[in-house]
Amino acid sequence: MWAALSGPHHRLAERLDELMWYPPSVAPFAAMPSADKVPDLESAHRRGFTKPAYFVGVCPDNLPPGWQVVSRSHILQLFPTADVDDADADAGTILGEADRAGMRELTQAAFPDFFRDRTADLGLYLGVHEGGKLIAMAGERLTFAGLQEISGVCTHPDFGGRGHARRLTRALLSRHRRRGVRSFLHVSESNSAARRLYESMGFVVRASLPMCKIERET
Repeated sequence: MWAALSGPHHRLAERLDELMWYPPSVAPFAAMPSADKVPDLESAHRRGFTKPAYFVGVCPDNLPPGWQVVSRSHILQLFPTADVDDADADAGTILGEADRAGMRELTQAAFPDFFRDRTADLGLYLGVHEGGKLIAMAGERLTFAGLQEISGVCTHPDFGGRGHARRLTRALLSRHRRRGVRSFLHVSESNSAARRLYESMGFVVRASLPMCKIERET
């Protein structure tokens, strides 16, 4: 998160000393360069830092009074090792402003905290429609020099089992290869179904990253 906020996404980032965060309408993530710093969350709150917020990779050891860690977990960071199959390079259609409401509706079941009104501003999103309804999508979120995250991969429960997630992910892998960047993604350590899908596509776990969710006490 720190690398993205201080790098390619710096124009989006809000910053207060050694605390950086995305606008809440974009993503609920915050970052610090080291865990031993105590973030000035009250001052940040007055500048738009809202709950809940998530630290990934580096979680502060201590929070100021009035703030608490409400959950801790781990997410797995995966990189592809297999050659990209270009058979699905043209899968899906590029999603635009007219699709934003459908994207939020689709992600409410899968990513209720993480996908926001402007999350799609972070990159390209591809989708599949049926009967005028968005039923599957996949897109881009974090980015660093030479690296691009695949994120927001989801399918409406009524349309599962048709391979939409696999094809859309492969389409993004193909696009990334043509751009000359390496793809990667994150999945919750507890999401065994998603992990099996990605591992069947040749992804391997590179790291397990701590994540903590914080909130302001009421």
